[in-house]
Amino acid sequence: MKKLFKIGGEIPKRTSLIIEIAGLIFFILLWWLLTHPFDSLSVEFNADNGTGPYKFEWTGPEGFNQITENGNGRLKGLNPGEYKVVLTDSLGEKIETSINISAKTGDTTIIYPKQTIYSPENENEHIPLGIRIDAVTKSSVIDKAILPSPIAVLSSLKELHFENFLIKNAFISIKLNILGYIEAIALSLFIGFIIGLVPFFRSLWRRYIDAIRFVPLAAVTGLFIAWFGIYMDMKVQFLAFGIFVFLVPVVVQRIDELDKVYLQTSYTLGATDWQTIKNVYWPSVTSRIIDDIRVLTAISWTYIIVAELVNTEEGGLGALIFKAQRSSRLDKVFAILLLIILIGFIQDLIFSWLDKKLFAFKYQTKNRH
Repeated sequence: MKKLFKIGGEIPKRTSLIIEIAGLIFFILLWWLLTHPFDSLSVEFNADNGTGPYKFEWTGPEGFNQITENGNGRLKGLNPGEYKVVLTDSLGEKIETSINISAKTGDTTIIYPKQTIYSPENENEHIPLGIRIDAVTKSSVIDKAILPSPIAVLSSLKELHFENFLIKNAFISIKLNILGYIEAIALSLFIGFIIGLVPFFRSLWRRYIDAIRFVPLAAVTGLFIAWFGIYMDMKVQFLAFGIFVFLVPVVVQRIDELDKVYLQTSYTLGATDWQTIKNVYWPSVTSRIIDDIRVLTAISWTYIIVAELVNTEEGGLGALIFKAQRSSRLDKVFAILLLIILIGFIQDLIFSWLDKKLFAFKYQTKNRH
């Protein structure tokens, strides 16, 4: 047990896997408990029109009696039965009504009197004091309007697939991700090597490239729309730019971190500048830059979502999230976010596999030690 909490210690992979699975199960169970609707009778009420402050006088079964002097409130932990309320405003205007609640009747709403509902027909009339009562027969610790249950999230996948074309939109976002990454990585390596290896260009460009990192990308969306339009090309360029400005300084840093021993050995053996770049700089920088690219994969999804908010009719997971939010479908939003996490996890596995295949020497060195 002490090994699990030892600073700087290590635990077997099997134990680590068990802890991960247990943590996932605990998280899902906690999520379900917080959002599961348990039987709990409650009443929410508020005054309409009239003149405040207001006074609510409630009576109910088993001698229930409560007075509230706010414009709204909530009664919790109620027993089934009929509850009567008398509402009085500061001018002495008074109304009374009642509501019958039980688990069998389900959620109920009462608006009394009906004339308190605004409509063009009564806009010139005096609207009387009114009350709205919402009976809730089941409630959860966290309201579904804030956090949907895991069951609701999973159930929304069917609607997302058949009505919102989830798979098609996922591939649109993946395509955008791939195209943006290819362009950004190619430009970053090319520009980064020029700045990192040629003193003239290092002095000319490095500070400007570093400064561009402080530009908030969401603020320049309008510029990319003006330059590239509102279609896929604009989104690719926006994503590529977001990755480029962070990756170029990292390429330069990786060049600076190269152990001078390798350079001295290369020059001692009579290697030309091109041979040194090809056989020393390139393997060293690219073998370490792939780890930085893996980190940027997660950040790039932020840029993808921002880019896809432009011209949502073109599709993509960002467009789906925007439409789901506008219709207050948080269950769909969470389902799409979980899909993005899954895609990101798969991307990370692919980069890890490519790292081991393309730069096997990194792991051979580790195994020797």
